[in-house]
Amino acid sequence: MRVDLSYLGRSEVRSAADGLELSLSPNLSRGRVFFDGRVKDPIRYREAMSALHDVVVSDLRYKKRSGSAAYLAYLEAQKQEEAALSKQVRAETKAEALSRQPKVPPKDLEKRFRAMHQKYWKARREWANELQRTDPEMWRALVPCDPVITVAPDVVFFEGFAKDESAYGCLLIDRDAFEPGAAEGLGTTNVDYSMALYESIQTLRTYRPTRLTVDPHGFDVKVEGLPEHREEKIDLPGSWLKGFGQITAAMMLPSRTVRLDVPAVYAVLSFLRRNKEKQGPRSLSFQLRPGQTPKLLLEPWGLTVDGGLRYDGPAEETIKVWGRRRLMALSRLLPLADHVEVRLLGTGLPSIWTVVMPGARFILGLSGWTTNDWSKGAALDLLGGLDAPDPLTTARIAEHLQKERLVKPGNLAMTLALDPQKVGASLFLLAKQGQVIFDFAHGVHRYRPILPVAMTPELLGPDHPELVGAREIIAHKGGAAVSRDEAVGKLRLVVGKVGDRTDVELAMDADGIIKQGRCDCSYFYTSKLRKGPCRHLLVLRTTVLEGLRPSAKTGRWGWS
Repeated sequence: MRVDLSYLGRSEVRSAADGLELSLSPNLSRGRVFFDGRVKDPIRYREAMSALHDVVVSDLRYKKRSGSAAYLAYLEAQKQEEAALSKQVRAETKAEALSRQPKVPPKDLEKRFRAMHQKYWKARREWANELQRTDPEMWRALVPCDPVITVAPDVVFFEGFAKDESAYGCLLIDRDAFEPGAAEGLGTTNVDYSMALYESIQTLRTYRPTRLTVDPHGFDVKVEGLPEHREEKIDLPGSWLKGFGQITAAMMLPSRTVRLDVPAVYAVLSFLRRNKEKQGPRSLSFQLRPGQTPKLLLEPWGLTVDGGLRYDGPAEETIKVWGRRRLMALSRLLPLADHVEVRLLGTGLPSIWTVVMPGARFILGLSGWTTNDWSKGAALDLLGGLDAPDPLTTARIAEHLQKERLVKPGNLAMTLALDPQKVGASLFLLAKQGQVIFDFAHGVHRYRPILPVAMTPELLGPDHPELVGAREIIAHKGGAAVSRDEAVGKLRLVVGKVGDRTDVELAMDADGIIKQGRCDCSYFYTSKLRKGPCRHLLVLRTTVLEGLRPSAKTGRWGWS
């Protein structure tokens, strides 16, 4: 999809009479949105925005390495040569420095340091601006789309989606985190973003008062022809847009909530930073027992970390998540956090991590696997329910949310006199279309159009036929009847009847990934697993791994 961006000037951190001003330039192609308020704690804001930056530019997809023996030998020779040269230069430099070292520091040391520091950051900013101006393709490879800001009646929040489409970041700042008297214009828009802005944010300090402004000046003047006005047209892939909607929808699904203290999360990140796994499984297991503290198991090392805070869930269970190294984005926030809340949808499914800070929340949404982006996850759509949303109901809810900005889940059905189940199906659809977000930190649905228009099925493209077929099997043919589920070597072998197919068979590894399969349908016969599992394997895997069971009360599928 082509997205039009129009900005007057650039976002920047500049000096003001009373300190610093972080001025964000809004997208003039969207509605008028503005904000002006003084931040009470600049350090917390700086670290949270830096964490959001780490999420947006992250790309942990596997990079294939060259297998050439000659190339590997060349790299090893280069490494040894550089190490020898570095050792020699270090020794010579140290000897020279010691020979002319004065007994006292020079009087102008601080002045020289500041001058060199300023020279370095000036060069960094110039490079970032030059890159954005002369090589937009490379810049957009780092940041596919400018971050989104929403000014709501009770919070201001920023959102971004990772380049590799596997992680989502959202920073919610309560109005109490700003000094009273902030000016506002409610709505959602993009804000101009650059590496130079990120580097400038690193200069925020507690001793310098900081104002956050979303400048509305461009809406009040005729910008055409002005030298500081610029327009940009970017092509966002359908998978990126669909992924943004999928994580929003995932936040509405039933989940287990686990509270962890900060030392537990720090211990996990510290161990991962110091150790590299060389074999599977690579999961992070949550061992949950009601009334006890949760245990975090790091595989394959077998390290157990105590979660520190009591778990009050309904039953004893173990839930595994993957792609744990993406949690490194939370490192800068831990010194400022009160605790961390984790919402688990199930084994192999997305997880939502919330860092709770005074006056702010940082949400990190992770897909089931680093390489399994939101747009390719079949189980997530299956968990969303099988009720088809009514178009008229969906339109009424969207209109009401646009007017009210935020509503509590129970109040929406009561106010509009609608069936709660139909309301849930419509909200799930609006979330996937990028129009609504569920803020579980405050327990409300918020109107937040990620784009000026809803992401329609025509825009996002149809679902994969095998995914559609899997939904139909679960809805009309009773899902899968498992006849065999056992460990065979290092794999888990599952055999069962799916729909009208008997003896459907799959073998999963310790990470829940299908390694082998067998089915007599035409899709599997022609492509095996090269193009992904068939609908029957999807249903069988979903049944045994995610624990889906039919509900006699509602006829929908949920956690057993």
